Amino acid sequence: MTSNTMRAEPTKPDLDAPGGLLSPALRATTIGVLALVSLHAFEALALTTVMPTIARDLEGDSLYAMAFTATLAAGIVSIVWSGNLADRRGPRPPLLLGLVLFAVGLVVAGLSANMVVLVVARVVQGLGAGMTSTALYVLVTRVYPQRLHTAILAGFSAAWVVPSIAGPFVAGLIAQTIGWRWVFGLALVVLLVAAVLLGRIIAGLRQDLVDVPWRWRSIAASVVLAVAVLGLNAVADRLDPLGVAVAVLALVVVGLTLLPLTPRGTLRVARGLPADIALRALAFAAFSGAEVYLPRLLTERDGLSPSLAGIALTVTGITWFAGSWVQGRWDRRFEIGRTASVSLAAMTLTLGGLALAVAFGAPTWVLVATFPVLGFGIGTLYPRVTAQALSRAQSTEQGFVSSALQIGDSAGAATAIALSAIVFASAGSAVPGAYVAVFAVMALPAVVGWLAAHRVR
Repeated sequence: MTSNTMRAEPTKPDLDAPGGLLSPALRATTIGVLALVSLHAFEALALTTVMPTIARDLEGDSLYAMAFTATLAAGIVSIVWSGNLADRRGPRPPLLLGLVLFAVGLVVAGLSANMVVLVVARVVQGLGAGMTSTALYVLVTRVYPQRLHTAILAGFSAAWVVPSIAGPFVAGLIAQTIGWRWVFGLALVVLLVAAVLLGRIIAGLRQDLVDVPWRWRSIAASVVLAVAVLGLNAVADRLDPLGVAVAVLALVVVGLTLLPLTPRGTLRVARGLPADIALRALAFAAFSGAEVYLPRLLTERDGLSPSLAGIALTVTGITWFAGSWVQGRWDRRFEIGRTASVSLAAMTLTLGGLALAVAFGAPTWVLVATFPVLGFGIGTLYPRVTAQALSRAQSTEQGFVSSALQIGDSAGAATAIALSAIVFASAGSAVPGAYVAVFAVMALPAVVGWLAAHRVR
């Protein structure tokens, strides 16, 4: 044993063994990984469904968007740090620490007495979610052969199916009956089950522990980026000259801090790895900025209960999986540039269509039927560009590329949600104008992605 390299005693699955995701060598790993992805799915969809109820109950409507942005901003910091840690010491440390932080965040959120405490709890959840997400991507590159990367990443989307079908409705039903606090309790149970499965998996991995230097510049940049995103969200209700100046400054800081956190050329969507990361970030930004306001629209405009308002998210989760399943099964039949172009065009048209539908007072069923097209578009795009990005990473850069993918998602989504909050407030937070403005503005990232889609070839 040298000072630079140590080896854990357990052995990992035989990567050369034939078979698919559920072959004897990979079955336990696949089940455990997808269990944790399902937890993330349930937590995300459940909170999106019941957050209007929580904000109303805790008298915190002004912090509605912040409850989502705080989680994403905290995740930015933990994603960068855990990616560096994974390159140095393997995926086990960030995964275990992330599970603990996630559990603590769920407990505090369930006991929150006001919206400020809830936002703090969401910060802790974000730290845990960022660490576990990055660790899972490193696991994919180290445990699965490259021929199965697209399939397992499509499996990530598949793991959203059951939570997508049951999560929004169950969360809404829980909020209506025994109270929204028990939604966090149910998520905690799912977390404990996933932790047990993953504990066995991690213990069975043989890992090289490499002395990769700490990327202090990137870690510091992630902290500044998180603060900038939170600052952007904080001025949503302050549209005076000072608030506008802070918002512009925050956007500039977001762009500058992304430079050391992503491969060179990501902000200009350069060909290769930068385009993979940029297109995924743009798609997720467009999706997230619109998604958090859909349940609120359905409850405020149409008077739907939380469980019924979640139906649109339920169907969207299924269509996301459908798009990913097509790519996971037949990815070689579809050229990636054309796939990306069609996917982002579909997202652009869907968001534009939603804005028009709300503007003209379309009935509830039209909105519920339209939004899932957005899920199919991003579901078709995600596994292809993610698998392509991971395939470019060398062993000592897997953590960096994995964290860059997550940073793109988190920064894009957090910025989009913050901007949607500003747009919503500037439009008077009224029906239908505020919602029309949000959906229309969220179409812009999708348009940019569509124009640059050919660069992933």
